[in-house]
Amino acid sequence: MRPDDVPLLFQELSREFADVTDMSVAATGSLARGDHRTGPGGDVVSNLDLVHVVAEDADVPGVRHVVGRRMRRISDTFGIETTSVIARLPAFRQAGHAHYRISMRREWFCDGLELGLEGFELPGRDEEDPRTALAWMMQPVPYYLAKATSVDPTTNLAKARRAALRLADRFDLQLIRDDLDNLPRALRTLVAERGLTPLESTARYLDAPTHPAVAQLVRDAVFVESMGLSSTDSMVVLLPSASN
Repeated sequence: MRPDDVPLLFQELSREFADVTDMSVAATGSLARGDHRTGPGGDVVSNLDLVHVVAEDADVPGVRHVVGRRMRRISDTFGIETTSVIARLPAFRQAGHAHYRISMRREWFCDGLELGLEGFELPGRDEEDPRTALAWMMQPVPYYLAKATSVDPTTNLAKARRAALRLADRFDLQLIRDDLDNLPRALRTLVAERGLTPLESTARYLDAPTHPAVAQLVRDAVFVESMGLSSTDSMVVLLPSASN
């Protein structure tokens, strides 16, 4: 897919989900933010990331089926890997400061839950609830640090560093900038100095950063706190068919 095809992609998503009534769907990630990566030939190499919000646990199996079928057509048409996450509405609302929420494009491809533009708002302003916002915005750092223990350490350590810099810039945290080479120590210092209650995923990593299963433990915690579902129930990942 070429960069010029991104507006067409979003138009097609609106058409694909136009008749859906049991979920609200929006884009998140680099394509939503407009800072997606391109390869040497100029093609988009970033994934398409979507959030599908559902009201009830009972809706999840049906939504997974619908998402898989409709995103298969999108993935094949545009030749792009798609990652969909299903989020329960209570978790979606609580996770307002999570990275996927902050990255969302303020447009619903369908809004069956009638969340409206208010659905994109944070649950509280940073200055009104700074410690909660800070705890949520720490989440990607230990997530990528933990992931680096099991797969592609170079890429995931770089992602952890970028997430730490975003955190430092958002909250003017010099202690993070000064200790980018030892992010576990920097996070522990931040928690202690600010009197934070870290999210479960952060706590699991900081308690045992070298545990052989820490990547899976942290991943599981991130999905439960962010989506209200396990990663197995939440994620639908599709690659373009080989024939395309």
